[in-house]
Amino acid sequence: MSKEFKGPLDYIDVASRIVEFRKTWPQGSLTQVSLEFLKDFGGKDWVVYTAAAYRSPEDENPGIGTAWEPVPGPTRFTKDSEVQNAETAAWGRAMMASLAVDARKGIASSEEVRNRTVEMRDFVSEAAKAKNVEDLRNIYNEARQSNAPKDSLASITALADGFTE
Repeated sequence: MSKEFKGPLDYIDVASRIVEFRKTWPQGSLTQVSLEFLKDFGGKDWVVYTAAAYRSPEDENPGIGTAWEPVPGPTRFTKDSEVQNAETAAWGRAMMASLAVDARKGIASSEEVRNRTVEMRDFVSEAAKAKNVEDLRNIYNEARQSNAPKDSLASITALADGFTE
């Protein structure tokens, strides 16, 4: 990566990579190779999208890129658009794999970085306001799926002692 890298906002978005790809390879194309749904892998469900970046109609060795997204998506950018986010990320990775676009700012696209930035949510405060054990379970599960810190999960668990089922 470039020494001028300034953080997540310095990544190149996939739309810009597509423009660069089309300039370099006007006969090129991006195609879906596969779309799969995985159940309960690592405690989550996933959508897996694989794309190919053909530099020309005769390209016998296209770039292949695969991306996966948890279902449901844990952020406002990914919830209810998991397939589209996986597709966009796979396209960006396929173009990178075909060596058809600039990699100086990293392989991940700005969309991928944004989608992995879990919105800061105070699950412990929400749990302290829970009215019943079912609400507390729901908050705990959301916190776990959002990869909340272990101490937050422990605090939520400790709040369960105040409830009777």
